[in-house]
Amino acid sequence: MNKVVVLIAVSMLLAGCSSQKNAENKTSGTANKSANTAVKAANSANDTVNSPVAGQNQTGEKIQQSTEILFTPDNLPEGWRWLDPDARYNPTPYDTKSGVLHIDAPTGKDLFGETRTAPQLLKAITGDFEIETKVKFDPKDNYQGAGLLIFRNDSNYIRLERGMGGVGSDKNGIRLDKREDEVYEPITTPESFPTDAKTVELKIRRVGREFTAFWRLPDGGAWKEVGKYPSSYPETVQVGLIVCNTSQEIPVEFAYIKLSPLAK
Repeated sequence: MNKVVVLIAVSMLLAGCSSQKNAENKTSGTANKSANTAVKAANSANDTVNSPVAGQNQTGEKIQQSTEILFTPDNLPEGWRWLDPDARYNPTPYDTKSGVLHIDAPTGKDLFGETRTAPQLLKAITGDFEIETKVKFDPKDNYQGAGLLIFRNDSNYIRLERGMGGVGSDKNGIRLDKREDEVYEPITTPESFPTDAKTVELKIRRVGREFTAFWRLPDGGAWKEVGKYPSSYPETVQVGLIVCNTSQEIPVEFAYIKLSPLAK
């Protein structure tokens, strides 16, 4: 009889330990699942940027006449899309209260390699066009840049920026970069167009599949050609503004965006 009692007691003790272990495993599994979900969410900030709205999948506006897009205190321009891919974890403050697009770019904002966190203001455009802007920007470190973006998809785009440093350079000036699939390289580095000017005007012209970039000081002087890019882009692409910053927080101001048809 005593043996039976002992056996029952041992069985109950083992069952209790097993239940506790299962509960601990279940709790641990839930915690790990939550942690994995958080990591996935953090990583997804870089994964969900432009791809769902890539230019070739949209109906773009055909530019028939020159239009200067101004920034009003209340809203961003109609038809333009503000994109801050890392807004959940590292938001980019911006406002238009002073009649310009003012951006305080935090560090960790870039469009390079697998990092796709740079804030952008984009619009889908079809056919030939010119896009122009005036940017007030005083980069001090490598890399800080602000300017114009022509975007086909996450792996194919060109960037015309007033910047400092970047691929193949540590200078201050104007640079033009391209990404073709997995290859990112400069078309022109700041060595060719050095400047310490805090305000410059930038322009990109599309004719067929060829893009030509220009810059000048804001004095109404002649445009200087920065470089050309014979692309394989479709008729419709996204165009607009971009800011990149991998150093200390820095302010940027865009005065306007101008879209024009090609001069006849």
